[in-house]
Amino acid sequence: MTDALDTIKQEAEAARRLTPVFAWPTLVFAIAVLAGMVAVTWLGAARTIPLWLAGIMIGVLQFAIYTPLHDASHNAIIPRRKRWLWVNTAIGMASAAPIFMFHHHHKRSHIRHHMLASTEDDPDQYGFVSFWSALLVKIPLILLHYLNPVTLWRECRRFGMPRGEFVLTMTLYGVYVAVIAAVLAMGYWLEFLALWLLPWFFGNLFMLTTFGWAPHQVNKEQGRYRDTRIALFPCGDILFLWQNLHLVHHMLPTVPFYNYRRLFTAIRPHLEAHGARIEGLVPGSAPRG
Repeated sequence: MTDALDTIKQEAEAARRLTPVFAWPTLVFAIAVLAGMVAVTWLGAARTIPLWLAGIMIGVLQFAIYTPLHDASHNAIIPRRKRWLWVNTAIGMASAAPIFMFHHHHKRSHIRHHMLASTEDDPDQYGFVSFWSALLVKIPLILLHYLNPVTLWRECRRFGMPRGEFVLTMTLYGVYVAVIAAVLAMGYWLEFLALWLLPWFFGNLFMLTTFGWAPHQVNKEQGRYRDTRIALFPCGDILFLWQNLHLVHHMLPTVPFYNYRRLFTAIRPHLEAHGARIEGLVPGSAPRG
């Protein structure tokens, strides 16, 4: 027991060193991605660049904007200053809007996921099916539910959201729908399809595969070192925005995403000593990085 506590204390100390008072790179990243979305949408709508190219670019940005939303859900942008915690909320809400998500709802759902990872009660049960089942069936169905107000209402209730958060979330849903309706009413059907709907679907399909399915291929194992995994492969940190190191995030969630590699390096001996799954891109394969 003493050895286990010492190990956890050492891991916590490594996390403390890598958790800044203000994770300003996350803020810069969020602003850059949001600005990129606006610019590319404008260029695509004006046909300054081809719609298909703009759509691909926005899909990549749709994937990327989830990262600051994810960090905001853990107050990992400004974690230690109570009077500045609202910054996490502001960044979370701004990052959630382009991908038809809701910061307060997502935060409640995601914290529950951390508490119940790899169990039947986990709200993000992406890891319980095969790759093709996830990619072609489960994740597309989840994305359809993202657009369903009844599903959103039920989940807000299930997660026990305070009335203020519940009302705000459902109000934002109405605002999102109103904006989409206005765009369509103005005749921008093709632009809506090419510059939002298709990029939203494919960007989030990749995001839920890399954030949801890939890190949780652990055969329903549970425990601090076994309920998620590490995937080491060439360019994995950039392609997955460091979520290939997802296990260290589950263990120490206030560390910002751009410090996952340093955290993994610092505590890797502990992970190996406790039998953590350190693998390659394909679950069960040898690590390559």
